Amino acid sequence: MDTYTMTEAARLVGTSTGKLSQAIRAGRLPARAGPEPGAVLTVTPEALRAAGFALPPAPAPSEAPTTASPAPAPAAEAAPAPATPVEHPGPDQALLAHLERALEQARERELRLLDLLADLTRQRSAPQAPPAPGAPRPAVVPAAAFRPPARPPLSGLRQQIVEVVRQHPEGIAPRDVRTLLAVDHDVRSTMKGMVRSGILTRRAAGRYVVAAAGAGP
Repeated sequence: MDTYTMTEAARLVGTSTGKLSQAIRAGRLPARAGPEPGAVLTVTPEALRAAGFALPPAPAPSEAPTTASPAPAPAAEAAPAPATPVEHPGPDQALLAHLERALEQARERELRLLDLLADLTRQRSAPQAPPAPGAPRPAVVPAAAFRPPARPPLSGLRQQIVEVVRQHPEGIAPRDVRTLLAVDHDVRSTMKGMVRSGILTRRAAGRYVVAAAGAGP
């Protein structure tokens, strides 16, 4: 039985791997992974059709000639077979993957800037030494003015990572998160950025859990 990886299946039916991953998580598209750690997910043509994805029609078999054709004259040398073209990802898929990585990096920079702003705010709101006798007293600023801004909502990939890690309180490795989410790119760098932002906590042996401060979505 023919099987396809997520990238091959997305190219075959003309969609993205994210749409296939959503169909797998919704239970509409059955997928199977090998027993070895880090094995990729595969799907069958029948499963793709049952999930509503249109597959290109199979080429019709060529009809056998009704009359025998004359034997070709012996050639001095057989012509070399044409080289099989190598399939490359379409420009739209490559652009989409680049934009997703750029958006994730921009969100990580935004979170780091928010953390830096919160640190500066805490330093400014720390108690100061009492003024010298006779010196003018500084104006009192309400503490609410130094309240750090609320964190922005998590991106789609970070939200999915938090949901998967929350289901494994004993900790889970990035490669297992990647298998469960059925994504093509490595999520290790994203999870490290989530540790710096206080969303995840890294335990020994490279396993991650949801941090107490980042338990909410």
